[in-house]
Amino acid sequence: MSSTSAPAASSSVQAAATAVQDYVVKHKKEVAIAAGATSVALLGAYAWRRAVRNHVPKSGPYPVSTLPAGMYDAVIVGAGPSGSVAAHYMAKGGAKVALLDKETFPRDKYCGDAVCTPAIRILKDMGVLQELIDNNEAHFADAGGFVSPSGISYIGNSKVKLGEAACCAVKRINMDVRIARCAARSGAELKEGFEVTTATFDRAAGIWTVTSATGAVVKGRVLLCADGATSKLATQLGYCTEAARGICSRAFIEGGTHNTDFDGVCFYPKWSLPGYAAIFRHPNDELNYCYYLIPTGDGKHCGVVDETDLARLHTEAIHRDPFISKAIGPNAKIERMRAASLRLGGQGLTTTYDDHLLIIGDAAGHIDPLTGEGIHTAMMGGKAAAETLLDMRITGDFSKQSCRQYERRWIRAYGHDFFLSQKMAELVYRYPILLDAMASEMQRKGDVMMSKWAEIMTNMQPKTYFLQPHVGIPLGIAICREWLAQNVFGKKDRYQMLDAPVKK
Repeated sequence: MSSTSAPAASSSVQAAATAVQDYVVKHKKEVAIAAGATSVALLGAYAWRRAVRNHVPKSGPYPVSTLPAGMYDAVIVGAGPSGSVAAHYMAKGGAKVALLDKETFPRDKYCGDAVCTPAIRILKDMGVLQELIDNNEAHFADAGGFVSPSGISYIGNSKVKLGEAACCAVKRINMDVRIARCAARSGAELKEGFEVTTATFDRAAGIWTVTSATGAVVKGRVLLCADGATSKLATQLGYCTEAARGICSRAFIEGGTHNTDFDGVCFYPKWSLPGYAAIFRHPNDELNYCYYLIPTGDGKHCGVVDETDLARLHTEAIHRDPFISKAIGPNAKIERMRAASLRLGGQGLTTTYDDHLLIIGDAAGHIDPLTGEGIHTAMMGGKAAAETLLDMRITGDFSKQSCRQYERRWIRAYGHDFFLSQKMAELVYRYPILLDAMASEMQRKGDVMMSKWAEIMTNMQPKTYFLQPHVGIPLGIAICREWLAQNVFGKKDRYQMLDAPVKK
């Protein structure tokens, strides 16, 4: 553009702006009416779009009477916590349910075994909790706490303040079989040793055909994928597009061989943030020692480490972590490390519902992105899926629009927390002082602050609870106090790896 054309263009723009301003001044009433009408139209369009999106058909082409003989209202692939809870509530509601699992119960699953409060309440409602207690298979946490990245520790008793234990430890080999058997007693048909290889949907008939490795076939109106974090079925159907990025270890420690005198403690060494290690006490003084690596940042790494570092971190901590090695002791009888994938915060899922389809539990990535806990979300999601199926069974409509009720339910129950959990994991990774400040505040205020932490970390309260004034303000002051202690007064960092033991 030439030097003479630039001022000319600027002059034209100014003239146009002046003309518009003059028009508005001369026609104030007309402009106000037009602006109001436009606003009303935009709001109406938004409301209409929202109503259409949230509309649930009141009737459909598949009332209960149309279900062919020998078929099921729901075919659930995977009889873990999410699948079995869904099967229990569906069957209790009158639905015909097939519950499939490739293993034969009892079978083991590798995780931290921590069952948080929402899951405890569901187990109680199902009658399973009492079974676990009667058979000495559940240990409720009274003394618990955590160790911060700079070695500030607090162990207290949140149960006194909360009126109930925030969590309990139950081995999956015990819990899963009892939930599955409960679902069967409620009317679900449990098919063990049923390894699903394919699932195809006949859109015209509104029927899924599920085939096993042996050629056995099960057909049903709705398919539920509940086959775990690696979910071969959701991947095969195109709803899961990438491998799980988180991972955890597990090793049981024989009772009477360790030095642990608490029920549950999380350890946050700075070199594996936002991940952590934990020790939970089981009945008979047995321990579950586990290590969680949680994705953050680009999602390809877990802080400064990745999943290939898990075995090293798990093993080194037993001998060189100043707090973990002290709790475990030199004479502990520890089993070989096992590991399992973690799919956190819906990672890799394009959706959790479609026509005649629901994806639940770990298969849906319903694991808290901050804590790595997924048992309670699996059970809550399974119950939400059951409520959705029973609603659709009444209307006879199993379309995507009706299945979307499931998404609304799980988001309302716990999914609303995932975004903030992810952001908090990133903050903890970048600013470990946040955990130091929380531990320091626990030391100052005792179980009052410990109980607030327990409520948030076990899903009794949403993560936004941190932002409420009675929590956020004291915590903000604690962060300032801790920053001064570390950066001005030279507070010692007590979380340093010990020297490697000398080989004899």
